[in-house]
Amino acid sequence: MSKNARWLMLPLAGCAASWPCMGQVGMHTTIPAGTPLQVRLVRAVPVRQGEDLATTLVFPVYVDGALVLPAGTRVHGRIVELPPDHSRRVDARLNGDFTPFHKAVVQLDELWTADGAAVPLVTATANDGAPLLSLAPAPQHGGIIHQEWDAGIGILRGAGEELTAPGKGERLKQLLYSQLPYHPERLQAGTSWSVELTQPVDISLPAKPAAPVPSLSHTPSDSASGTPSTVGASGKTMLLHAYLDRALSSKDAKAGSTFEATLTQPVAEGGKALVPQGSVLVGMVTRARPAKSFGRAGVLRFDFRELRLPEGERKAVTGSLTGVETTASGSLQLDGEGQVKPQAPSRVIVPLAMVFLASRPLDSDGNQLAGATVGSNGIGLIGRVVGMASASRNLAAGIGFYGAAVSVYRRWLRRGREVEFPRFTRVDVKITEQTGRALRLQ
Repeated sequence: MSKNARWLMLPLAGCAASWPCMGQVGMHTTIPAGTPLQVRLVRAVPVRQGEDLATTLVFPVYVDGALVLPAGTRVHGRIVELPPDHSRRVDARLNGDFTPFHKAVVQLDELWTADGAAVPLVTATANDGAPLLSLAPAPQHGGIIHQEWDAGIGILRGAGEELTAPGKGERLKQLLYSQLPYHPERLQAGTSWSVELTQPVDISLPAKPAAPVPSLSHTPSDSASGTPSTVGASGKTMLLHAYLDRALSSKDAKAGSTFEATLTQPVAEGGKALVPQGSVLVGMVTRARPAKSFGRAGVLRFDFRELRLPEGERKAVTGSLTGVETTASGSLQLDGEGQVKPQAPSRVIVPLAMVFLASRPLDSDGNQLAGATVGSNGIGLIGRVVGMASASRNLAAGIGFYGAAVSVYRRWLRRGREVEFPRFTRVDVKITEQTGRALRLQ
């Protein structure tokens, strides 16, 4: 049995810190097929077929308004297939990395309840694994100078987090790997997948569920702790949490098209269910622009117009997107009007810095070896070794200028990134005071 599988089967004594106190088993319930499960990888693992994956639930699972699986529930999965990742291979080879990258197709097969009982699962496969991202607010000021300033601050902040956040050893290993022409593939801790149950799952429920204990695992939002959502303290708005029923992309979305998102977490106030689990939010795309060449990113804007309750009642709502937890590649930004677009990278600072470094070997007054070491940073370790070993300043500078040219291509010439929300992306939707008041009075 693998190390990850043994970790998942550790006995749980009493109510562990990362679990709700479940109490005695009082009855059984069934999680229906089609229920989405979003899981996050606990620790980094090598990418190889059959590799065991130790994951935890990111968000709680409800059935008929009752909490069945809290956030932090331990789930076991496995890599079942490794198709080639052609786009990543091409991009990596521009930097002298010839690793044959693959997409890890995963499937979940078992979970462990709070009392240590193993429950088998049958799920669909997923291959869109990526770190779980939250929308960042878009900068409030424009102009290229301000944008580059914000990008530079973001780079410094990200570098600081890389040095101080947990998991520094694994990130350092990945940094070293990225400089090699060939290296092992790894799935990073925090990689997330959204999978769908293809068969119902029988779960034992406690006789009297206790208040959930906050999970020790990171959760992107407060609602992930497993407590039913409540109306904000101001009472003027209501926050709903739902999963998209289909994928949305700026590449093919059309203004005026509609889509649906299903609430998998009830909303309550004072012990009364205001919006039951299973309610459906109907949204409309109000603006969509596909990505184009010369680094022009896609744009997607949508809002929500209707709330359908499980009993069939329809209510007109005015709902706006306030947050998204998605495995889309790259960071996304949300402006004050609900428009989502990829977070813009630095298009000036990084290329200029690379041009400056590439010119260092041509400085005849400086140390040739030091200049070659600093300047020949275009194709990872290969370029650095060749630049340092050669006696040619021009060769070292040429390697550096090649790296600068790749940076310019990626930021200015190639097609920008699309805004993509895979199926089962979790969205946070704020509905207006009038709708909240109507739901309270019903």
